[in-house]
Amino acid sequence: MPLGFYNGKVFGNDMSVVELIKQVKALPAREREKVLWAILALDEECPAPSNRRGRRVKWPDVEARARRIFGDRVLPNLVLLEREENPF
Repeated sequence: MPLGFYNGKVFGNDMSVVELIKQVKALPAREREKVLWAILALDEECPAPSNRRGRRVKWPDVEARARRIFGDRVLPNLVLLEREENPF
């Protein structure tokens, strides 16, 4: 189902964003500006999403897990060692 017509061209759900941008870039500057203003008008019509206060996500303590696995050992940075061994 097409979303709309603009200047004789149909923009629909089956059009990718890249295709839409190519179509808009092909328009003259004044027509591109009209498309931009139409998009901004759509943005103003849509209500902003409510700031839902859901449950907070409890992220795992990565540092504590690493300490549990490796203890107090300090592992070498293999990337830096490789760069020192093989300079450009």
